[in-house]
Amino acid sequence: SWESRRRSCSVPRSCSLPCISDRVGRRRVIMVSCGFSVVWALALFPLLDTGSPVTFVIGMMVTLAIFGIAYGPCDALLPEMFATRYRYTGAGLGYNLAGVLGGAIPPLLAAPLAASFGSVAIGVMLAALGLLSLVCTARLFETRHRAL
Repeated sequence: SWESRRRSCSVPRSCSLPCISDRVGRRRVIMVSCGFSVVWALALFPLLDTGSPVTFVIGMMVTLAIFGIAYGPCDALLPEMFATRYRYTGAGLGYNLAGVLGGAIPPLLAAPLAASFGSVAIGVMLAALGLLSLVCTARLFETRHRAL
């Protein structure tokens, strides 16, 4: 099934990228993912507009790969940003608020954008969000060598 193929590709990536982030820094790996997301968001919707099932599968796989680059290092970065006393609460609130804001607001904006400007506008919105993520991540402090 599609889900089993997706998971078989994401497990090695999710396991290897946190190790890479231990060497080069969590911020840097997440910023690479954000940079890829900006470019990919602009390319994705013209590809999807072709209506090809093969293009759709490729689009999903690349999108999930880019998402996966940041996902593993985020699991390490988020708790490390907080003092031990606040770590569980800070990481839990940060993760869940980001999920609500990132998972609810863009889909609400996508339909009106597509209706008014076409599907490319969704890509522009996602690219802008990727750029915002890149800037925010760049402003974070690196936690790789921080004593916990």
